Amino acid sequence: MALSIAVVLGALTLAAADPAVPPAAPADPAYLFDLATSTGASESTWASVAYDRKHDELFTIHGGLVHIFNQAGMETFTFGGDGDLGTVERAAIFESGEMLLLVNLGGRRAILRCDYRGERLGAFEPKPLPESFGKFEPDRIQIAGAKVYLVEMTSMRVVVTDGEGKVEATHDLAALVRKKDPEIKTGMNGFWVDGQGNFIFTLPYAFTAGIVSPSGALRLFGTRGSSPGKFNIAGSVAADERGWLFVLDRLRSVVIVFDPQLKFVLEFGYRGDGPTNLIAPFDLAVGNGKVFVSQARDRGVKVFQYDFSKPAPPPPLGAKRD
Repeated sequence: MALSIAVVLGALTLAAADPAVPPAAPADPAYLFDLATSTGASESTWASVAYDRKHDELFTIHGGLVHIFNQAGMETFTFGGDGDLGTVERAAIFESGEMLLLVNLGGRRAILRCDYRGERLGAFEPKPLPESFGKFEPDRIQIAGAKVYLVEMTSMRVVVTDGEGKVEATHDLAALVRKKDPEIKTGMNGFWVDGQGNFIFTLPYAFTAGIVSPSGALRLFGTRGSSPGKFNIAGSVAADERGWLFVLDRLRSVVIVFDPQLKFVLEFGYRGDGPTNLIAPFDLAVGNGKVFVSQARDRGVKVFQYDFSKPAPPPPLGAKRD
């Protein structure tokens, strides 16, 4: 018996030291709750979302209004829908708590700067724009650190400004993609800037995603398919503080997770009516170990929690393995 135990322990030691033995996978994110109001579930269809990591508040935008939720997922404040702000489409939050709102004012898109409760402080206009960006009309907005990123999704043009609107750089991501592969169909469904200044985006018509480094190097990742880790209709994308990437697949109704080296790790969600299921996910935000996913069909926003520093627990004794 002593010899058998020694042999087993030796084999386990060798397996742990063998780089060919894959590490244990992280556990799937756990469902926490759906967003709620004082009267029940917060129903919304295809809401856009923005997360204030510093203050742990989630902003959802739907029906032209901005709804703010606290860390428990309860709505604390709502604003918008008046003549001063018009119809709000997107929001981005500064560390100070002030925000930029992408709005529609009488059929014309504009960017407004507001305080932390939505009081209008003035217009935000990127200047000076180069001639090639003369008809630039952003439909996405993100704030990362001290920089503001304005994005025109169809043309894949990006304008980078400081906090006051002074243009610091412009980027034509479509030109980079075409240079790498002229056959790729351009046009983005998702865009994100991570903590290292990388541009991450999805290309739904090409069934792939891309990442552009601050030096301008482009790398594509992900392939077409219906099996885990593959894209069907790639949608919104976001990266957390440690570089884990989260990509929505709208048709498969899953969130696909990649590690910082762009290796597929796991996916969760799937179409269904259970608490962990998703219906046509539209937008997502991540941070502080949480994932927020908006959906179709008045399903509102689901909140999941994850800790990828811990591997998935082993199956119980006697459980059937795949």
